[in-house]
Amino acid sequence: MVKAFSSGLSSDLSGGADTIVARATPAGRGALALIRVSGSRAADCAARVCPDFSFVVGRKATLTTLHDAGGAALERAVVTSFPGPHSYTGEDMLEVTVHGSPFLVEAVIEAFVAAGARPAGAGEFTRRAVANGKLDLVQAEAVRDLVAADTAWQHRNARLQLAGALSEQFAGLRAALVTLLGAIEASLDYEAQGVAVPASEVAAQLEESRGRLTALLATAGAGERLREGLRLVILGPPNSGKSTLFNYLVGSERAIVSPHPGTTRDLVEAVIDLGSVRTVVQDTAGLRAGGDEIEAEGHRRAQAAAAGADLAIILWAVDAEDDAVPPGVPADLPAVLVRSKIDLTPGVMVADGWLGISCHSGEGLEEFRHELLCRVLGEVPDLGGAVAIAARHRNALDGAAKELSGCDVECPETAAENIRWALRAVDELIGEVATDDVLDEIYSSFCIGK
Repeated sequence: MVKAFSSGLSSDLSGGADTIVARATPAGRGALALIRVSGSRAADCAARVCPDFSFVVGRKATLTTLHDAGGAALERAVVTSFPGPHSYTGEDMLEVTVHGSPFLVEAVIEAFVAAGARPAGAGEFTRRAVANGKLDLVQAEAVRDLVAADTAWQHRNARLQLAGALSEQFAGLRAALVTLLGAIEASLDYEAQGVAVPASEVAAQLEESRGRLTALLATAGAGERLREGLRLVILGPPNSGKSTLFNYLVGSERAIVSPHPGTTRDLVEAVIDLGSVRTVVQDTAGLRAGGDEIEAEGHRRAQAAAAGADLAIILWAVDAEDDAVPPGVPADLPAVLVRSKIDLTPGVMVADGWLGISCHSGEGLEEFRHELLCRVLGEVPDLGGAVAIAARHRNALDGAAKELSGCDVECPETAAENIRWALRAVDELIGEVATDDVLDEIYSSFCIGK
């Protein structure tokens, strides 16, 4: 793991003046539950709740008895101490594993509160880890994404980001900007003495920084698809088999299938895993001219879904007279072209560029699924974990890129100011400087025990 940047936050600002406690495993009944305690009074709390346990002997799981505020035994639990700074938060920390009874978990938490801790807020353990230099802000976001991952690619990217793959890229960008700023300021400082950094050297360093920014911004689209999910929309005229194909992809009868045209009036949506890529599939109303007011609204929503999609399946029944792209489909939207219901016309040949399928007989579905997987994986390339995956990343990089785009090395005073602002954007990105509002927004999406 790369060395985390210091967040520049004091212990008081991060909440470190208090000792906090929270359940770290999901709420509800289970075999076991994990409770975390972190802060300067963690050892004192342990002495009151589990007096037979030695906090000083760190990283050793010990079976001991927990007691409530009145001294009554609550549970035989496995307790492990992590004396700071060698802990997740960088503070003295305690992890307590108990049986997963909701009553018991709350009773143990109440015992630690009575001993001097307070209930933790959302993401407060990770916030302290950042404040104490154990993680940078990008790695902290990876903790959240690792918990939320529901596909193999999301998990892999979050794991690599937590290990520092993206932080290394941001660190390299920051170092290049610092070098560039140093070169320009050296020219300004020593210009009177006739000692200046050659303009060609400064220009080369500027291009290097721009290149790093461009490369990182190029990953933002794929990163957002990884995190939020690629959007796949099924489009076509009424009765082309869109709802049947939707149910096939989802693996259940989610959409109503009927021989009557216009059955689907609204968007029907489901999340599936396609090739380990989180994919949001949308079934839409049939696109055709005419129809009543409700059908017209269905058309509008279908076209809006197409406008926001990353990939489309354009479906047309093999016995339909026309095979033009439905109205309202963006011309630049990547699409898999499919002729459906080929079981109704045995031996039919579909045109080049189209795939023939039958959800009734299964004919052509294997080839269709293979093509769809190739297209999905092509829309979300494997970038090795160095992916600007959050909107916050994109916004910060955009801000830095705008500053560099207006940077003119022939005007060193203004160029230096541009680079300082670009550096500030990168520093905010990695958490070197951060406002409470930004931190609150990031950590609000964490679970309590993280």
